[in-house]
Amino acid sequence: MYKAVPGNVYFVGAGPGAPDLLTIRARDLIAQANLILYADSLVQAEMTESTAQYEAVVQTSSGLHLDEIMALMIDSTTRGEIVVRLHSGDPSIYGAIHEQMARLDAEGIPYEIVPGIPAALAAAAVAKTELTVPDIVQTIILTRRAGRTSMPLGEDLPSLAAHRASMAIHLSVTRIKQVVDDLLAGGYSPETPVMVFYKLSWPDESYVSGTLADISEKVKAAGYTRHALILVSAALHTERQATRSHLYDGSYTHRFRRASQPAKPAQTVAKAEIVREGCVVIAVTRSGTALAQQLAASLDADCTLPEKFAPEDYTDSYTGSVLTAVASRWHRYEALILVMPTGVAVRAIGPLLQNKASDPAVICMDEAGQSVIPLLGGHRAGANDLAQRIAGHTGGYAVITTASDVQGLPALDLLGNDRGWQIANEEALTSVSAALVNGESIGVFVDPLLNSTREWLQAQFEQADTVAFVDDLPQLMSFSASIIVTYQQLSTGDYLPEQTLIYHPSVLAAGMGCQRGAPVTNLREALVSHLSDNKLALQSVSALATVDLKADEPGLIELASELGLPLQVIASEALRELDPAGFSESAAARFDLPGVAEPCAVLASNGELIAPKRAYDQCTVAIAFNPALGIEQ
Repeated sequence: MYKAVPGNVYFVGAGPGAPDLLTIRARDLIAQANLILYADSLVQAEMTESTAQYEAVVQTSSGLHLDEIMALMIDSTTRGEIVVRLHSGDPSIYGAIHEQMARLDAEGIPYEIVPGIPAALAAAAVAKTELTVPDIVQTIILTRRAGRTSMPLGEDLPSLAAHRASMAIHLSVTRIKQVVDDLLAGGYSPETPVMVFYKLSWPDESYVSGTLADISEKVKAAGYTRHALILVSAALHTERQATRSHLYDGSYTHRFRRASQPAKPAQTVAKAEIVREGCVVIAVTRSGTALAQQLAASLDADCTLPEKFAPEDYTDSYTGSVLTAVASRWHRYEALILVMPTGVAVRAIGPLLQNKASDPAVICMDEAGQSVIPLLGGHRAGANDLAQRIAGHTGGYAVITTASDVQGLPALDLLGNDRGWQIANEEALTSVSAALVNGESIGVFVDPLLNSTREWLQAQFEQADTVAFVDDLPQLMSFSASIIVTYQQLSTGDYLPEQTLIYHPSVLAAGMGCQRGAPVTNLREALVSHLSDNKLALQSVSALATVDLKADEPGLIELASELGLPLQVIASEALRELDPAGFSESAAARFDLPGVAEPCAVLASNGELIAPKRAYDQCTVAIAFNPALGIEQ
């Protein structure tokens, strides 16, 4: 038996639900506990009824807030008792134990964590599947969709979906339609297998299975609104024996076994390059080869030709199928210009498609250069513009089919790109774009301090009869969809249409001062906290700024790199020319400076302070604002 220590708290994982899926250690601790606190909305009472000692106090926690829970735990451990805090699944996954451990640390109360079987693994067991099938998927992502708890930068579902890994999505079944939309937007295909599990391993356990194309309706029909896990994985529908691991392959040698049979020839897959080059023109026919060479010379592009039609000693030729030639160049170039029939081009790129955020631009054209068709990446990857350039060289016609271009409307995925705008919620891009081209009513709100931006934006929508600009946010509720341009933190809520696209213009500069050797974690936390406390958007920050005395600080350099921002270094002489009376009192006065964070922010933005300096652990942060920063980049 695992021996509990009096006066300790044990965060115990109850597993997915079935009492017989408790670990032996978990049962031992429950049997010794004087106080058992369990989340009764997620953990069955049977977990404790058959195991806890008669004298134990068993307390449900669904009706308690954190202070009440901690008071019970602290009071019990102070008396030298053993406390078990029973959490569903594994405590380290959405267990909300971080805040409890912080309180125990402050009180000096020791604690331990006892792992439990996570719901995702219980789901895989029910599905009778391996979530890491060789050559199909080797990564598992545990996540959730944003709700009352927001998601950190880069952890939204579309961004995670780009990996096409096995994904277990918690706490999101009430938003199943939005989950599906996010996954499709991120790159999963509609045929991707999905299973949704209700009350895993409980007596009333059930599940539905399908694909991203039909799972929303199946979940709705099943009536799942809580206690559910969404599992998305190509491995769910994999045929048995379709692929083999190396571990038990007879041709594979490892430290415990020599190979017993000859190794089979390995199949190689072209590896994606991290940095892509410009354009490549790929031809198939003799006439296409001549056009490809002319076009490559005009565009300063590379040129890939069939060996039988290429000049003697030509270095970039291919033999065999053009499909292989296209595949081997897919990850290498920003744009592929395919001089071949459309059917051939479609068959070549079909298996290579991932998502519009990473796929290259693809142009298809006939061997006479008459029809130039942007097949892929019309807006984001620049295929429409490239097609028009090519048509100019060949005297042909660029066949632009994207609805916004045909109707003379701005492309929402490119709106403000040249001004450094960031889209706060990429998942809304598809639905709001559809509303725009379908002529639905769209309300546009621009932050009142961005007058020049509003004038520019009105000109972009000049031909959009269904778009109207409003002066305050509540007015947007009368529209089918809305567009918001603001530098403030904003989350879609009850006062906004469900289809709302938020842009953050680059109009802020963050000034930072720090102690020598301040770690990047402290600096990042300080910046995010200062922005959040002042309701300012991180995506609207155009630069970090500091004084030349701090220009070599590794933490500042790393933070700027991590956020993709320039680190603007302000000369000490420039700061000394400023009037100290215009800034908060600063410890930098010992360097004969009026400060660091505030004046650096002001000079970097050429604007005004919008969030004055605040001191954090080992650093100070201030934010300045200038609407002109979001006009020209």
